[in-house]
Amino acid sequence: MMALHRSLRLITPRSNSIRVNFFNRHPSKIVKKPFRMPNPKPPSEDGMTRSPNVKSVQGLLRLLNNFGISVFSYSGGIMAGYAGMDVLGCVIVGTITSVGGGSIRDIMIGSTPVFWMIEVEHLWISVIASFCSFFTASLLSEEFIPTRSKIFSIFEALGVSAFCVIGAQKGLRMGFQPFICLILGVITASFGGVIRDVLCQKPPRILHSNAEIYASTAFSGASAYIILRRLRFSSVVRIVGGFLTAFSLRSAAMIFDIRLPTWAESPQI
Repeated sequence: MMALHRSLRLITPRSNSIRVNFFNRHPSKIVKKPFRMPNPKPPSEDGMTRSPNVKSVQGLLRLLNNFGISVFSYSGGIMAGYAGMDVLGCVIVGTITSVGGGSIRDIMIGSTPVFWMIEVEHLWISVIASFCSFFTASLLSEEFIPTRSKIFSIFEALGVSAFCVIGAQKGLRMGFQPFICLILGVITASFGGVIRDVLCQKPPRILHSNAEIYASTAFSGASAYIILRRLRFSSVVRIVGGFLTAFSLRSAAMIFDIRLPTWAESPQI
């Protein structure tokens, strides 16, 4: 009988002890530790933070990436509207413009599922921006139309500069040779626009000199990032150096109308 007056110890699978009193029928109080969310995983040497922020260069690069996606989607949707497409066509073309280059890059290097299937916010940004372009294009004044606007050209330059660095980073994380990573930077920044131009039955912008240099700026930005990495500069210096190189060259091309050379007269074939 004395044993019934004693408290029993019940051992749980986690080896935590609970004292049960048969007379009070209430377990003694257990001090529970408050649940804490684990700290977010820091970005890799050649990478970005998972969420955009302005507290670090990697977070700022993510913010510029999302901004570039929205700008490319919006301008791509408007070009599709000028080509006579309906609202669905504008959404598809606008979305392809923003995520097409990164999708081609991921498929080429075997990084599947492609990035927007994992980071779905990219897809939502693209769809919403291109959908809005269909209904707001008629409300824009001449200086804000993406195909003619200097302001939108600056916005595009920000996106191109971020994309070329991100593409080079992806190749380096996958262990590819520097020259391959450089090409991946160019593909990420410009091949969505190539698909857009083909779908809209326009001459691909990066293959003609009827506009200022475009893919060349992505080439220079990715090159700067890779060179700075080879020289063992920090990730902050690499990102800033690659971004500013591409953005400066693109801005100079718009100001001084810099174009790649072509034949003075193209022979009829």
